[in-house]
Amino acid sequence: MTNVSNDSTLLVVRQSKRRPQFWLKAILSLGIWVIWWRSDYLALTPRSIVRHKGVFTREERAVPLNQIQDISISHGLIRRLLGHGDIRIETAGTAGTEIVMKNVTHPERFRTMTLEQIDRFYDDDSGPKSAA
Repeated sequence: MTNVSNDSTLLVVRQSKRRPQFWLKAILSLGIWVIWWRSDYLALTPRSIVRHKGVFTREERAVPLNQIQDISISHGLIRRLLGHGDIRIETAGTAGTEIVMKNVTHPERFRTMTLEQIDRFYDDDSGPKSAA
């Protein structure tokens, strides 16, 4: 038996843990995450806010703009610095929060655009003001 000293070692090779199975699992996991991420969103329309979520089972909740009572935003220091926050929408006729959307990018912009759309909804000739 001969001992190999560190001075005579020219190259050390190790087996890679990144086999084709690893890459296949990583790509599939990323693909599933993207599908899930793209199927969970809030949409602001001229008459309502619609929450879509679900990949295999779809859930959709629409709240008319004339029923919105409050749009609250909550975020901590780090998330505020990153521009993320949670949106909670409360409506007339319900005791709790109607729609909750977590980790939304620029939640203040969504609230501002929603409030502007509510103003447009009430200023529209076909809106509730003209019917009175």
